[in-house]
Amino acid sequence: MKIVSRLVYVLLPVVTVLMTAISCIKGPNDSLKFAFLTDLHVTPGSANAGMLRLVVEEINGSDADLVVITGDLTNAGSDAELELVKSILDSLQKTYLIIPGNHETNWSESGGLKITELWDDDRFLYETGNYLLTGFSTGPFMKMSDGHVKREDIQWLGSELTKYKGKSKKLLVFAHYPLAEGLDNWFDVTGLLKEHNALAVFCGHGHRLGLHNFDGIPGVMGRALMQGNPPVAGYNIAEVRNDSLFVSEKLLGIDSIGKVIGISLINPVEISSLPVSSRPDYSVNDLYTYVFPSYEWADTASIMAGVCLAGDSVFVYANSLGWVKAVNHLVDTIVWQKRFSGTLFSTPAVAGNAVVFGSLDGNIYGLDVSNGDILWSVDAGTPVLASPLADGPDVYIGGGTAAFYRIDAATGDIIWSFAGIDGLIQGKPALSGDNVVFGAWDRHLYNLSSATGDLKWKWNNGRVNELFSPGNIVPVISAGRVFIVAPDRYMTAIDIVTGQEAWRTAKHQVRESMGISPDGKEVFVKLMNDSIVSVSAVTREFKTLWAVDAGIGYDHNPCPLLSDDNYVIGATKNGLVTAIDRKSKSVAWMHKTGNSSVNNLVFDASGNIWLSLPEGKIIRLANKSIKSD
Repeated sequence: MKIVSRLVYVLLPVVTVLMTAISCIKGPNDSLKFAFLTDLHVTPGSANAGMLRLVVEEINGSDADLVVITGDLTNAGSDAELELVKSILDSLQKTYLIIPGNHETNWSESGGLKITELWDDDRFLYETGNYLLTGFSTGPFMKMSDGHVKREDIQWLGSELTKYKGKSKKLLVFAHYPLAEGLDNWFDVTGLLKEHNALAVFCGHGHRLGLHNFDGIPGVMGRALMQGNPPVAGYNIAEVRNDSLFVSEKLLGIDSIGKVIGISLINPVEISSLPVSSRPDYSVNDLYTYVFPSYEWADTASIMAGVCLAGDSVFVYANSLGWVKAVNHLVDTIVWQKRFSGTLFSTPAVAGNAVVFGSLDGNIYGLDVSNGDILWSVDAGTPVLASPLADGPDVYIGGGTAAFYRIDAATGDIIWSFAGIDGLIQGKPALSGDNVVFGAWDRHLYNLSSATGDLKWKWNNGRVNELFSPGNIVPVISAGRVFIVAPDRYMTAIDIVTGQEAWRTAKHQVRESMGISPDGKEVFVKLMNDSIVSVSAVTREFKTLWAVDAGIGYDHNPCPLLSDDNYVIGATKNGLVTAIDRKSKSVAWMHKTGNSSVNNLVFDASGNIWLSLPEGKIIRLANKSIKSD
């Protein structure tokens, strides 16, 4: 058995009767049969795990040439789940190709490292006979957002496919997300694939077998491992022969074939009437011309962490290839850069002379802000995705699943650590007096003594599902209470002394995006549909002060809200930055900065707004209606 890369979409030999209807048979290299698996959602002890074992047995007895798996392999992307899936798939007696889905890239205690540890890579390029198969990760990466193909993966794909130009290979493509809206840079991918004459794209995510139009390329979405009510196990079988593609639904243990899709690969008229996604619309920028990018920086890789300002002339950021870079934006020059292991998700913070951040190699680093030299490192022992909070000479930061730390930023000495957690710490903490508050993917919110690290209290949201945890939030503290919003779509106020709920409400459909006014009297939240809302931070009971329908559509980007005396500013999963005028309680301006999920928003001393985007951009937005930049 040969294992080549990622996830599970199963495509097995298709119906023999249909195949005999094809008139021309050119030889064995012109046909390919494969089992196509997707959306397995395996957890230890689950029915899905047992059904996957039976599917593997059935495929081993079939005449499939190989197996392709396109995510979601697991439910929560945990190391234990991934190891279980690997042990089951390794029983396949055929080559299998695998890529991750959003459940592996959005929720992962290793930040995605476990997948590459188990399967060597999260993408593949595989040649067999006259066919070339390629697959790649479509994200999203460690936060709620639309899917996204990393810049380096697009560059890799273009480079590899160019090597095959003129070799007459039949290109089949595999992804978890459909190459359509929902994948924020789908048009970059389809444009590249059309240059190289891709015959078809196979995807998952939707759980049901169906035919799609991906910018003129035939798209086949596969059925999930378990589907229906009650759920029935099954997978997909695909056969390419000559110039035709047939994909069928195969129910486990049943000889007959279910739903069948058949298309021509020469002239796929079958997709001509199917909808094609609309390309991003930037026309909103014409309405507010006084807000504009006064500076832009483009990286060659994706940027999954926020931008950090280090003085008046330098910003620091980290990218998906592990580089930390300091850039002087006055002269548009890299001051220094240093590389670490894996994608960096931790937004750097400057404390004194140190730039502090966490790395997937299990360390928290302090770099010299002037030259990038490593001043110190703290071995947390597990991948560190959390962002640090700088407080004078010290930083507070979650150390993966191991502990929460207060560190002297000058020396790297651990002032204290707290190890009483049972899940990944991903967000940034909040600090007020002797209270440092943070959430974890173990369903809990913690309050520690900032002086000693002793636990004051921990609060549980009452949910069993860990995916509802306050794991990727930035709490706010005001008037003796901690305020949070979380994936369970509740907003909660907790007494900072006792840890008891002051109130808890689902009145507004919140998720993970919030902020606070400079005077601490208002808590702002971005809802999942259109609105930005102000809630009183000082009244005893929950009280909505105002709500503005900003027209931003459905959104789940966890980017915290930014505010000053004039505006409340939010950012979406598709690069739209929106400012609400706090006095008139209306939209003041909007600017579309890109089409991916804004990582963070930061004011500089002149009132400009800095932000970073996964598409590899850092932008400074100026508002000429206030002052000229």
